[in-house]
Amino acid sequence: MLLNDQPVYYEVGGEGAPLVFIHGIGGGNSGYQWVKNAAAFTRNHRVYVLDLPGFGRSIPRPQNYTADLYVKTLTAFLKEVVQQEADVVASSLGAAYSIKIAHNDPELVQSLTLVSPTGIEKLVNPPNADFYNSLVGSPLGDVIAGFLRGRFSVSFFLKQQVYLDQSLVTTELKKIYQNNLKDPNAAYPVFSFISDYSSLNIAKEWAALKQPAMMVWGSDDVNTPVSGAQKFLDLRPEVKLQVLTARAIPNDERSAEFNGLLQGFLQGP
Repeated sequence: MLLNDQPVYYEVGGEGAPLVFIHGIGGGNSGYQWVKNAAAFTRNHRVYVLDLPGFGRSIPRPQNYTADLYVKTLTAFLKEVVQQEADVVASSLGAAYSIKIAHNDPELVQSLTLVSPTGIEKLVNPPNADFYNSLVGSPLGDVIAGFLRGRFSVSFFLKQQVYLDQSLVTTELKKIYQNNLKDPNAAYPVFSFISDYSSLNIAKEWAALKQPAMMVWGSDDVNTPVSGAQKFLDLRPEVKLQVLTARAIPNDERSAEFNGLLQGFLQGP
């Protein structure tokens, strides 16, 4: 469906209070990040899993994928699709966008579970327009796009930056990430990301939030180290931090532990 004039693919199942899963931004990412989590909550929740614009089955376009585009599209998703206050589970930059929405439209978000969130120390730089323009429709951009789609690149990315447990990087998983990158326009969200157009500073919004929140971090996260959690805790010391033995997506790598933590958080004190 179209939301904020962006094609957005999503799946929904279960009955109960709405629970929305929002993936992070990176080459080949999609709602598949939550494949080991979402189904575990359909007994008591109306569960929504979406592919952000330009990722997975949300068909990419030749456009600049800015933080503002993502925030507006996710806001539209919560208003037009979910249509009631939801518990939100979000990863990386998806977490930053969710914090922004929870601050700007608090009636849409009941609680936040944040997986390795960015927005205070990491991915907060202003956009680099010159670098972005040097990538779009250029030989350099074509080289980067081709490199991203390569089997070696996908395997290296998953093994060195996403998963600590190498046994989880199966042939099937690599094919899913490669398939998510096969569209000729799939490089556009990546161009926006590496040019900092997708970055968002949410320090002020985070400090002002009233909704309950929990953070779950991978102990060996390479790009968003767990040491960065302290910046979030300095602003909201009441927020619980859980650290699991994993890299970028502890919700997948330690799914049973993550699901238990999320279930406990959703049930409340």
